[in-house]
Amino acid sequence: MSEKDRIKICDIISDMLDNPDEVGILPTSTAYRRLEMYTEGVRLEAIGWAHAYCCSLLDSGGDPRTHEVPKMLKAAKKDLG
Repeated sequence: MSEKDRIKICDIISDMLDNPDEVGILPTSTAYRRLEMYTEGVRLEAIGWAHAYCCSLLDSGGDPRTHEVPKMLKAAKKDLG
């Protein structure tokens, strides 16, 4: 998990803990929805990155099917982290 992800998750949880309603109930449903939305966004970003990476390989004459996965994952972590 990246530092960016940790910060976003902590912000969502902190916001939930800092904002109970008038009787002290925490807005867990709201926090859960925000975490779901964040996860979905990160997943879509990763899929888009992988698509662009493969297109870039093809444009430069490479073949993504024969490309080393660890190299691709290292690049993804650097670019998306």
